[in-house]
Amino acid sequence: MTVTRNRTWPAGIVDTHVHTAPDVLPRLLTDSELARAVDEAEYRAVVLKSHHTVTAARATMAQEHAVTAQVLGGVVLNLHATGGINPLAVSTALALGARVVWMPTFTSASQLRYAREVGVRSGNLQRLGTVEGPGVEVLDVEGEPTGDVLAVLDLVAAAGATLATGHLGPTEIMRLVPEARRRGVQQVLITHPELHCVGLGLTDQLALAELGGVWFERVFAVTLPTSDEVPLDTIAEAVRTVGVDTTVLATDLGQAHNVSPVVGLLQYVDALRDRGFSQDDIETMTVRNPSAALALG
Repeated sequence: MTVTRNRTWPAGIVDTHVHTAPDVLPRLLTDSELARAVDEAEYRAVVLKSHHTVTAARATMAQEHAVTAQVLGGVVLNLHATGGINPLAVSTALALGARVVWMPTFTSASQLRYAREVGVRSGNLQRLGTVEGPGVEVLDVEGEPTGDVLAVLDLVAAAGATLATGHLGPTEIMRLVPEARRRGVQQVLITHPELHCVGLGLTDQLALAELGGVWFERVFAVTLPTSDEVPLDTIAEAVRTVGVDTTVLATDLGQAHNVSPVVGLLQYVDALRDRGFSQDDIETMTVRNPSAALALG
């Protein structure tokens, strides 16, 4: 696809959150197709995410289809992908070049609790089968990170990789992130804090921002009718309150029923520009901050 650069379309964009095929869920683009698309759009980098499998090796293969854009991968600590919080799986993924390690998403205990409370089931779980039990816990009965979680944090710190919070809820995030920073994790992404099953409030976000090395990944997908329909004005308010300097704009796109990630990010950028954000603000949130959050130098 061809993207016409305009006043709101920065050079060197980094999208930290895109879903691609092969996957067990329908995806719009394959790894290689996305690599070609972001290369043509003059991105600096894109991160492949899967709830179901490690994307680090896939990113290496997709890199062959991009001339200048970097294609990065990682691992999500879901039951279907790694059996949960699995330090050995994390060590392997990091050895394969994983740039991001996500805490559990749709098999996290926090998301399953949320689903029970509101009386809904995750579409991912409907496709993959019901998860027996409470899901993946990251805190022990005393409210402290488990031993395996601490081991994962140490692995992420030693590798200089990025920790992302996945679909953890506020209690887990507020305990995990300070511990991660204390143990030497230099980059933490708070994954779509506006997503309803995450629901991290602005007061908590401001407290986390004070730690340094923490960015809030605000994604376009949550604003769409196919997701949580979070108003764009809510996103804009969060950015103004917590700060442009701690915000990463990403898409979380790649679903077969949504627009392409490149088109979606252009729409997102234009929508925020319409809400008063300057060109420098946009470049900070789409180029400088995500580059720092992924330690791209």
